[in-house]
Amino acid sequence: MRILPSALGEDAARGGFLPPRRFHAQEFFEFENERLWPHVWHMVGRAAEIPDPGDWVTYDLHDLSVVAIRQADHSVRAFHNVCPHRGNRLVEGRGHADRLLCGFHHWAFGLDGKLTSVPERDDLPSFSKGDYGLPPLHVEVVSGFIFAHPGEEPEPIASWLGDLKLELDLYRFEEMACFLRRNLELQCNWKTCLDAFQEVYHVRGVHPQLLPGLKIARSTFTFFGAHSMMMNPNGEESARGTGTEDDPDLLLAFRSAKAELGAIDVSHLEESRLTANYQYHLFPNITFNTHATGCQMFRFLPHASDPERCAVDIWLLERICADAEPTAEAESVHVDLAQTTFGGSVDGFVPPASARSFGTDLIEIYGLALDQDFGLLPNLQRGLHSPGLGDLVLSSQEQRIVHWNSMLDSFLEGPAFDDTWRSRCAG
Repeated sequence: MRILPSALGEDAARGGFLPPRRFHAQEFFEFENERLWPHVWHMVGRAAEIPDPGDWVTYDLHDLSVVAIRQADHSVRAFHNVCPHRGNRLVEGRGHADRLLCGFHHWAFGLDGKLTSVPERDDLPSFSKGDYGLPPLHVEVVSGFIFAHPGEEPEPIASWLGDLKLELDLYRFEEMACFLRRNLELQCNWKTCLDAFQEVYHVRGVHPQLLPGLKIARSTFTFFGAHSMMMNPNGEESARGTGTEDDPDLLLAFRSAKAELGAIDVSHLEESRLTANYQYHLFPNITFNTHATGCQMFRFLPHASDPERCAVDIWLLERICADAEPTAEAESVHVDLAQTTFGGSVDGFVPPASARSFGTDLIEIYGLALDQDFGLLPNLQRGLHSPGLGDLVLSSQEQRIVHWNSMLDSFLEGPAFDDTWRSRCAG
């Protein structure tokens, strides 16, 4: 029997019940900032975003700002994105430079984070440049993704991912090109948004166009420590939700399409992965919707100060032929064959003009699905304030939400448990 984190008091998750305050209370939001984010691996970006020495990419969450830099030996290092002189943020977004130059007083730093130049150094008595390099963070590149950890002695990421790493390796994300990248700001808590991508129970009500393509009743769930996987077979379901066998027409269509692009090797994937949708949650805030040759990836980020706002970073990734360059032409060819790629009207998502009949309908369907999800979430967030609302009740189809909230509570309880949370929420 699980012991509830008493630090959370009445706002702790209780099996299949979630108090709605978890999604809007300022106190809960601040507790996450203190007890969750400083103690997890953060997905900074894709290694492919910084291919050459001197390329850098930034990542920001609350007070944490990270800059990941490609080194001369092609390794990746990560640093706190702050000048140790007076605290100025050094860079924003992505870019390339031979050095990082602070725009305030022109202190300069090498790609390795070492302080290389200080104007009027004679005015700084007893000053050693070696003491004022950029503060480093632990960094690992896994499956083509850059992860950084702000803690002093974090759990190794291989241990943190566990068997989930074996699943991610199957899809060869490092061989994928990014064809669409978007950032959306939504009027809802980051967990409200994340939870919509943790279950397909809502498909009948929100995404009826997806019913012919998903066997909802046959979804299965696997847990890897704090992380999880949901498998949704493709194919028609009856009105009662009884699953059928794999759709032979769909499998035949995929095999035919795969034959056209034989240079994309999917021989290592079992047949169920050629047609089914495998959806992964990487704790706490990353999800992957994968298919045989690509994926949609989502990163859910809390707002800096408002618990009822969040940002969602979206990547559309597709593998390309081994002998092809990731040109615009190659991109459109391979996106055509994606089973779960998306177009639609969400912030510029547009289906590729050259989409073939195999993928066109599905591209439009999934674009509409994002419109539907993101359009519903602000209304859902408002409803969480209703005085008539009790604890949220979760079905067996929503067990991934139950699991990850249990993991979240474990972090919020923390090794240095005290009654801080209980006292904040009193009354």
